[in-house]
Amino acid sequence: MVPEAQRPLAVYRAWQRALAAQDMVATAQVVDLTGYHEICLGLTEWTTGYEVALGNYFTNMLQPWADHRVTEHEVVEGQDAVTVRTSHEATHVGPFLGIAPTGRRVHWDSVGIVHVQAGRVVGQWAQPDLYGIYRQLTAP
Repeated sequence: MVPEAQRPLAVYRAWQRALAAQDMVATAQVVDLTGYHEICLGLTEWTTGYEVALGNYFTNMLQPWADHRVTEHEVVEGQDAVTVRTSHEATHVGPFLGIAPTGRRVHWDSVGIVHVQAGRVVGQWAQPDLYGIYRQLTAP
């Protein structure tokens, strides 16, 4: 039996709290910093190493947006992964997908699969609706 604190959903929640607080000490307790690998389809190739992945996240998914609100709609816990479906709402304030800031408020959906081994996040497969974002930013 896996201790509750090492179950994928508990590890995912601890990671999200550490990420929101920008607390690298807490992050290091729940993420495999060197072995971590991820892909954000449409934005990055497969990335290895949490520091590189975190830099991509800040550049691509935080810096271009202000007033970013995330709503969880579904969370499914498996034996070694958590799948999360979310919706997002944010104001476009920085370059994104090669588009200069528009000041537009946009909405998009996203699905992420977070992989957990031995009580640590080891990777993520993320799919934001990039085409939906693009359409909203370029619409007349």
